[in-house]
Amino acid sequence: MTDNKEFLTEENFSPEAEIAEIEETEEEAAEVEMTDATATLEDDLNTLKAEFPELADIESITELGNPTRYAALRDLGLTAREAYLATSARPLARTDNRAHLTSGVPRAARSPLTSMTKSQLAEARELFKGMSDAQIHQLYKKVTN
Repeated sequence: MTDNKEFLTEENFSPEAEIAEIEETEEEAAEVEMTDATATLEDDLNTLKAEFPELADIESITELGNPTRYAALRDLGLTAREAYLATSARPLARTDNRAHLTSGVPRAARSPLTSMTKSQLAEARELFKGMSDAQIHQLYKKVTN
């Protein structure tokens, strides 16, 4: 169709021109639709990457688990988040259910070097005046094992 407001008469009507104009209009509409679809896919990808850390490495929506189903759900009106959750199995976040627990005993705590009592250690000090406590404990360990 022509942009000016003339009435079509047999003299100025050309079916070939009309067909060419319609095809041109359809091509322009398809290009606009393609541009809109590409922008939507990029927006969806950015939205999904922001919300789901496991998608940080993907470059395109086509890398999703089921991109065809994702597109069909988006066409039905679901949000990007809803369509992704409906088509993809998310990895389970493994949390330590004991993370809130703390020990009442310091980590460096350990049992004594030997099972010597204080009185036994005092007697050993008197017997072995030139030895340190560590040497006395080593000697006691050799003798008792």
